[in-house]
Amino acid sequence: MRNVFNKGFMLAGILMLAMMLGACSAKTTGNGGETAAAGNENSSAPGSGETLETVTLNIVYPGDPQPDQDAVTAELEKKLAEDGIPVKLNYQYIPWGDYFQKLPIMLSTGNQVDIMWTDPNLLGTFVKSNSIAPLDEALSEHGADITAALDSKYWPPVTVNGKKYGVPAGALGTTKGYYTATIRKDLREKYGLLEIKTLDDLLAYAEAIKTNNPEMLVFNEPPAAFHRGEVLQSTSIDGIVFNYETLKAEAKYDRPDTMEDAKFLRMLYEKGYIDKDVMVGRDIRADFNSGKAAIGGGDVYEYNNYSRNIAVPGAELEFIKILLTNEPYMPTTTWNFQSIAATSKHIDRAVMFLNWIQKNEENYDIMTNGIKGTHYELKDGTIMTPEGVDAASIGYAPPEWMWQNPEFLKPKASDASDFMQQLQQFDQNTKLYSPIMGFNFDQTPVKTEIAAISTIENKYKYGIASGVLDPEENISKYQAELNKAGLPKVMEEYQKQVDEFLAASK
Repeated sequence: MRNVFNKGFMLAGILMLAMMLGACSAKTTGNGGETAAAGNENSSAPGSGETLETVTLNIVYPGDPQPDQDAVTAELEKKLAEDGIPVKLNYQYIPWGDYFQKLPIMLSTGNQVDIMWTDPNLLGTFVKSNSIAPLDEALSEHGADITAALDSKYWPPVTVNGKKYGVPAGALGTTKGYYTATIRKDLREKYGLLEIKTLDDLLAYAEAIKTNNPEMLVFNEPPAAFHRGEVLQSTSIDGIVFNYETLKAEAKYDRPDTMEDAKFLRMLYEKGYIDKDVMVGRDIRADFNSGKAAIGGGDVYEYNNYSRNIAVPGAELEFIKILLTNEPYMPTTTWNFQSIAATSKHIDRAVMFLNWIQKNEENYDIMTNGIKGTHYELKDGTIMTPEGVDAASIGYAPPEWMWQNPEFLKPKASDASDFMQQLQQFDQNTKLYSPIMGFNFDQTPVKTEIAAISTIENKYKYGIASGVLDPEENISKYQAELNKAGLPKVMEEYQKQVDEFLAASK
């Protein structure tokens, strides 16, 4: 990409010379340059004195369109132009169910895309297919506020072979090694139980619920695998875990602790703490919010959602966090990135826009909360609904998690009273980071084996994880079928790629 950028800069210089001579014809530069046309608005690039022409940035995000996007876009464009970044923003939202299929097609067929949301899987796929651009040069020239806003820990997930392929969101709450959930504090106190800090405390609460409220579900979903003791990172293949201490891939269902955890889940199921019909799809959030369940699974964000939506008179909620491993750890520091298409003609301008968002709170708040007085008010540092406005009808609530800056993140009036405190504190004790953060397993060499393994996973994985299947009868069968389908070959390939990744990271 270095030659492409240099070519863009050379052509940009030619364009500026032509403008100085009074040329009126339209010109298009390479990746680093901009498109100029007679009649376009002019503006000075921040801090450079360079005159920029207005260009359109095509932005593709997952989810549903924001009803007031056009009004907010007009405000963004106005403020950007005042700050020397003349752009038109063209947003396209693709439904979540279609995003992972449609975006690759758009990139491969030449549809104009500049900025897009990516995650670890998409980013890895797009790097291999040369669909997204490395941003190191553009960030160096135009991304000072991005790099100031985002701690160095956020960059490994977007870095491949030493190059940055996206702007990461400054996520909070990514630490693993805990069992986390939301419980009914009012019921805990009613039955005279202390705060839940251990698995024994959790079981005491579960038993009290089952005894005193036999009509209630205890867990709205199974508590998932525990991985007690050693730090083991899950992978995209259920039969493989990665051991932080040995730096080796291991067969998950050959490990004694996997059997121990599965027996624990089976015990919860047999005691009736997990619904007998757990394998039947249902709205698990509704179970908790309606008072049908006493434990709502999920992280601190789910706790906040439960707090907003609980519909049980007198219910009080609290967030619980039980450490299960020897120490908390981060398999990744962030899940969400904004990448730029390799075919974009406006890489520099796209980075200028992303940088502008992080430059100050005013810019961030327009992008995140919309127009002050219409979509939000700010009172004592909290985002409030404007007076006289129905909160349900506010037409702008975009996905802040795509560009989140922990320094500019603000609580909302509808949040749980301790949500921000819980969120800010969640990662505080975490010192262990994944040694393979940013690693993407290329499944191509073993795609036949992985297809066979996936079929077997569907027979056993969810039944074991929910306690429905007896682990003493099924885990050995599961492992034997995984081996027959080619798990050892997949593990060998996984380890080979991990070793190459670790060697390149030194």
